[in-house]
Amino acid sequence: MKAIFNFSDATCSFEGNVVTNADKTISVVSSNGTCKATDVLTTYERYGTACAEHLPGVCAFCLWDTKTKTLLSARDRMGEKSLYYAQLPTQFIISSDLHDIIPYLAYPAINILNLAQPIRYNFPIDLQQTWVEQIKRVRAGESLLVDSKGVRSHIYWQRQHTSSFKGSKTEAQQHALQLLRNSVKKCVETAEGPVAVLLSGGIDSTSLAALTKEIQQEVHVFCAGYTGNNYTACDERADAKRFAEEKGLIFHEVELQQKDYEQAIKEYSSIIDEPCFDVSCTAQYLLYKHAAKMGFKVILSGLGGDELFYSYAGHHKEAQALALRHEFYKLYPIRKNFKKYLRFVAKNYKHLLLPNHPTRIDESMLTEWTYNDYKSFATDAQLNGNSFVNVDVQVQFPERVTMQDMYDYLGATFAVNMCVYLGNKLCNANGIKLCCPFLTPELVEFLDTLPMEMKFDINQPKRFQIEMMTGIIPDYILYARKRGFEPPFEFLKPIAESYRYKHFSATHCFYNTMMADLLIDHQLGDSF
Repeated sequence: MKAIFNFSDATCSFEGNVVTNADKTISVVSSNGTCKATDVLTTYERYGTACAEHLPGVCAFCLWDTKTKTLLSARDRMGEKSLYYAQLPTQFIISSDLHDIIPYLAYPAINILNLAQPIRYNFPIDLQQTWVEQIKRVRAGESLLVDSKGVRSHIYWQRQHTSSFKGSKTEAQQHALQLLRNSVKKCVETAEGPVAVLLSGGIDSTSLAALTKEIQQEVHVFCAGYTGNNYTACDERADAKRFAEEKGLIFHEVELQQKDYEQAIKEYSSIIDEPCFDVSCTAQYLLYKHAAKMGFKVILSGLGGDELFYSYAGHHKEAQALALRHEFYKLYPIRKNFKKYLRFVAKNYKHLLLPNHPTRIDESMLTEWTYNDYKSFATDAQLNGNSFVNVDVQVQFPERVTMQDMYDYLGATFAVNMCVYLGNKLCNANGIKLCCPFLTPELVEFLDTLPMEMKFDINQPKRFQIEMMTGIIPDYILYARKRGFEPPFEFLKPIAESYRYKHFSATHCFYNTMMADLLIDHQLGDSF
């Protein structure tokens, strides 16, 4: 979808599937989601410009009111649907696709920081500014009102961690499970075509497959694996197939080879318009492509589950270390707080003896597998005369970081800016709709009311969810070692090493810089 507002005469034009009201004074175009353009129209007629906070489903939309000559746009609460905009001297352009706005820019410029950060960390970190200087991202839960006076922004929804739930942990788990069941049911019942579930050996995808099986008898699941005997660490087919057989699911196995990746990277890099470079992206694209060939129109994905249920043991350590650093720095000068310092050491000596000592936190902790490659690239890398050496790509956490802060950050950046964005882009490219049942606002809002000590256990990631799904998911899934959905690096390394830059000037090339160079070439080409 796309809307163009002209400041000079306060007119607006739409591109996409437009729905209008009876007297033709209100027009709506919405991106693909559970909430349709007709839902937006009726909600606007009742609530006016506050309609976004009353919409029941997932969508990003643009609405033009000819009576007030205002353009209203909004992105859904969790940010499942993307929305971008550019404010130019005479026009305001907003679209669900970043690349649709680029042709309207006389001289598109690259924001070097917002390109360097995803090269370093794999995904966009800034929630508003994109890698194209003139284009901004509408944030999750944000609405924009545009008229001849300009653009006004309003955050109509954001997560609130209240710890207000007064029931027992068992009651909380039962209610959370029911909300997830409702979400899966809604995805299946509103699907416009055959439904399949992406299945790994993890808790999130197996939960969705099991709950889908409660709704319909025939459930198709897709799982990816890799050719060769040396890649068992990142191949979850055995557990997934075992689970599928036990539950009576129809199992579809996609075995990927290195030769699949060269062509897939070319196709994938022409689809994305955001710098999302995680090595799992190409495998996801091949899975969606395979599902589309078999006629499936809707894919259920477990995206968001890891962030909602505190899955990452490595990030637990990082959050602990950052919290310790904050507490440690409060003791300065130590001469004046020596007794407090001794108590701090006595309480935290186990942590202080490990590499997570609060004075040793640095940017290498986050996404450590790209740290050395990025440093080698940045040593002499340039883009249009801009050097990467002095670009500050470090993630700026607030002074005090709690475990909840860490997971809110991961949810907003990794889960939404990369995983959900990519899922939608790659599914749409194959004529498929993506559904993420874990990201329903009802479930997210309920979990945010639970006390942290009820839903988080430092010694057992996802304990709340494990206990919630006990009896539905077998123990060999619930207590399995977590594995990332990624291909063998050996598949990708030779492709990157043989790549020749078109836009960068640098001696070192790895997967992320290759993908960034391809992104620039596909989206800006000769205009850059």
